[in-house]
Amino acid sequence: MIESRRNAGEMRSIPLAMAGIPLQLCTDSAALAEIAAGFFPAAEFETARQARANLTMFVRKRRDISHPGDNFPIFRGRDKYVHADYGSDGSVWFDLNARAVSGIVSEDLIADADLLRRTVLAVIAGVLAPSLGLVGLHAGCVVRNGKAVLLAAASGVGKSTLTLALALQGWSLLADDWTFVANSPTGLRAWGMLTALKLLPDAVSYFPALAALSPAMALNGEMSFEVDPWNFFRVDRAIDAAPASLVLLERGPCACCRSHSHIKRCEPEEMQTALLREIEEQPVGVDGRNDNESSMIEQLCTLPCFKVRINGDPAAIAADLSSILTEQVCA
Repeated sequence: MIESRRNAGEMRSIPLAMAGIPLQLCTDSAALAEIAAGFFPAAEFETARQARANLTMFVRKRRDISHPGDNFPIFRGRDKYVHADYGSDGSVWFDLNARAVSGIVSEDLIADADLLRRTVLAVIAGVLAPSLGLVGLHAGCVVRNGKAVLLAAASGVGKSTLTLALALQGWSLLADDWTFVANSPTGLRAWGMLTALKLLPDAVSYFPALAALSPAMALNGEMSFEVDPWNFFRVDRAIDAAPASLVLLERGPCACCRSHSHIKRCEPEEMQTALLREIEEQPVGVDGRNDNESSMIEQLCTLPCFKVRINGDPAAIAADLSSILTEQVCA
């Protein structure tokens, strides 16, 4: 438990972890330390290992400047350096070669823990991931019997909708949009982050509980619902699991029926091409540019791969897909 009774301004250092990789946070804010510890939880064995990345974060009053940063962050970068500008709410600097993060965030931002997780901590995770040897895949992920199924798709296809539909049918939700894959002594592991699930406004027709909320502008400029799926929908959460299968999602006209005809096997080469297309490239000047990402994706694509065409009720599609995956992959 983070002590909140320490004097304001006193620096404290706490161990964190991302995808099993130890990090170290130094901050003058007990509130920030507690939120970060929940977002980047460190197991006991990780706290004894040397940190692979160091974060130094300060909390100050909101700055009075002309651009308030309502659509933050704005990114700038050159070679190994990246700057995330949060306007009047602060800024965060990255040195990717040194795996060092430093920044200032406002007290107002700290007061909104969900916004801090979504706009600052998730950004730190995404920017740092390649420098830590992680591969970030544009994929949702659900888990059953300790086996992870990754659902890959381009933006707007319905990845989050189908991921949630599977979670509501008994799968544990690991991630809805970005899944991080890391090497481990036992093989590849899929990891998720404690981030909000984003659903487009039309999702209310499939998930009526969303009617109690109002969509808002997301970081990418889209109007969407952003909810904590584990609390709002009461689905089970998974933190990490061994990948067991990949599913490629596409829009198509044949998903309106309840038959299995819209679900078929996918060739490994097609899956590999789809995953590589969504990978974000590292800047040229960054050391150790995650040269193993192609080999990790190639290894993933040796697992059973499926293709699903979606254009109908996600609950019906999830029921069909769940049946196939449970029988052939997660038994």
